[in-house]
Amino acid sequence: MVLKKIREQLKWLDPFTYVDIYVIPKVNPKNNETLNWIIYLISAFVFAWIIYTGFGILLGTQSPMMIVVSASMEPLYHRGDIVVLQGATPENLAGAEVQLQLPSLREKEFASFAEPIYSNGGSGTIESIKFNSGRQIPITREGSVVVYWSNHMQEPIVHRVAAKLFAGDGMYVLTKGDSAFNSTIDQDCGLVLNGQPQKNCIELYPVPLERLQGKVILQVPLLGCAKLWLLDDLGSLITKGKLPAEITPGNIC
Repeated sequence: MVLKKIREQLKWLDPFTYVDIYVIPKVNPKNNETLNWIIYLISAFVFAWIIYTGFGILLGTQSPMMIVVSASMEPLYHRGDIVVLQGATPENLAGAEVQLQLPSLREKEFASFAEPIYSNGGSGTIESIKFNSGRQIPITREGSVVVYWSNHMQEPIVHRVAAKLFAGDGMYVLTKGDSAFNSTIDQDCGLVLNGQPQKNCIELYPVPLERLQGKVILQVPLLGCAKLWLLDDLGSLITKGKLPAEITPGNIC
């Protein structure tokens, strides 16, 4: 009896209860099954949008969630993980802080104010960043993980803050993936001439604070795999029976 009453009360937490009571009788009084499914489908999209927007307002970002699409942050995050974001501010982002005596860093290439220091005499992985001022900071995994839109790659990037740079026009970040396959920072492009970098890189310039979609605060493992399989990998799965070759070994999704 008690359980029945609890179930009766819990149904009011289900948004589709209100669809059944208020929408179906008015829109589909003859209770056509096909039309009911259409109404439920539209309602699901509306509810998802409301929840997503509500999370965004609560967390202070227009993009409160995203799916990790590469292995660049392994072993911390894997392809198919969903990460939850909150708005990024200078105060809530962890990372080494560097004051630069420059009026602006907007569209200013990394090579013009710093240089990467690599292991193995320059042929290995980046170990530190040496600025023109003489200051040198090590590459660690102590910075916050952020999401930004890469104008160069035309896709969102989930990487760690390697350094917080302060110039006359505000704060910027240098970023790097944790994976061993990411041997340098995203902005290590060499000189950028007519929009073309000398070296393969992920982002041409330091990322301004306002272009950060958010700081990662929560991880939901592999929940986004279905979306990636259906929308991103379906062609490869059908034609080859396997995930695309560019997905590195070790990925479950």
